[in-house]
Amino acid sequence: MANLSELIRQKEQQTEEWKQRKADERDSLNEMNDAAALRVTESTGAFLHYLDVQADNPRFSASNVLLAMEQNPEVTVFNSVKGWNGLNRNVMREEVGMKIRVGDTYVRDGRQYRGYKVGRVFDISQTAGRGQMVKNQLTDNSDAMSKALYQLLTVSPVPVVTGDARGQDALYDPSQQQIIVSGYISDSAAFRALSREIVHAGIHDHGNFPYYSRESCALGADSVSYMLCRSYGVPCEKPKPVGLVEMFDGLEARDRMGVIADFQQTFSAQRAAIQRGLMPPQQEKKQEQSVER
Repeated sequence: MANLSELIRQKEQQTEEWKQRKADERDSLNEMNDAAALRVTESTGAFLHYLDVQADNPRFSASNVLLAMEQNPEVTVFNSVKGWNGLNRNVMREEVGMKIRVGDTYVRDGRQYRGYKVGRVFDISQTAGRGQMVKNQLTDNSDAMSKALYQLLTVSPVPVVTGDARGQDALYDPSQQQIIVSGYISDSAAFRALSREIVHAGIHDHGNFPYYSRESCALGADSVSYMLCRSYGVPCEKPKPVGLVEMFDGLEARDRMGVIADFQQTFSAQRAAIQRGLMPPQQEKKQEQSVER
């Protein structure tokens, strides 16, 4: 007859060991995130590289992009096995993926909770197949560009007018709480400028953020605009990360991560609005389902 007490003891021991492994795994990811946040905020080169990788992987959170970069400094475009399969590409044998956090739901005491589990993603260099990553390309004088610009207008927190932008392509005027866009610039220039000035207006928050200044918010606004432009193939110079080190000086790794996440979430919000204008709802939903964040 089976020793029930011994079986219960073994089951409890296995459960505790599993919990400990999961706790250690979470701690490891947290440590990697902290290390990555410090690295990209202490080097202009690393920061600009992060912007490139984030723009090329727009559906992934800043935290997961930094985790991927920390495990594979040469990472370019990555996806889950399911995501690559949906794009007609397969992960090659013996390839080891990069660990990221994947949203998960679980039930405890009859209530449903949201948490995360550890998943793996693979760089495109770890895959084979004919499928290619296809993204919308916005060009001047195109219907798609017109739709994208319209969507940016819808997400602007302040009115947008055309007029004298004081020698610039566009300018957020905090005294009037409006964005002025020059009427003599190309569609691409308007896209770059509008996405940037929307960030300035959002930070100012109708005057509710009394510490707003154009200089202190320039890096964040320029970074969001650059990522959005790169995501849609719109020509845009890399930001000049002047004051990067000073901006993050004295901040702990988690606080630095929070600032980077704010940049990513603002970029993601603008991009989501544009996608709604460019893609039929069914296609947008299908793309979202093919990717694990």
